[in-house]
Amino acid sequence: MINVSNLRIEGLLHGISFTLERGQRLGIIGESGSGKSLTALSIMGLTDLPAEGSITVDGVEMVGTSERTRRRVRGSRVAMVFQEPMTALDPLKKIGKVVPRHLLQEVGVDRPEAYPHELSGGQRQRVLIALALAGDPDFLLCDEPTTALDV
Repeated sequence: MINVSNLRIEGLLHGISFTLERGQRLGIIGESGSGKSLTALSIMGLTDLPAEGSITVDGVEMVGTSERTRRRVRGSRVAMVFQEPMTALDPLKKIGKVVPRHLLQEVGVDRPEAYPHELSGGQRQRVLIALALAGDPDFLLCDEPTTALDV
């Protein structure tokens, strides 16, 4: 379960609260700059901005805890498909070294020997989706995951 309670980041987020059980879906809608991505990054424990309130993922507090504690939650309990694949992928590693080949095939990428810059934007986004699925997470956060994908 993900429980966000009165999440506040000065001038950016103002008292966000929701609970998400396994199997449920939640869409957060808003204008550009309204805090959707920041909320997702906060759940993952990936923002350095001082936050108030509470975020728990399967009972593990993500606000104000150590990086080591937050790292234990990422991947197996909660994973994220980021909006910008080039900032999330290591430009020096071949895709097949980062993501298992069977997952690449599952998302329709058949170039495991390619570096991120050698792939189209849509292919890079598919790699991010495969990467997020690699840890078989209980929860998957998606920040505009289909932006670079065509039909």
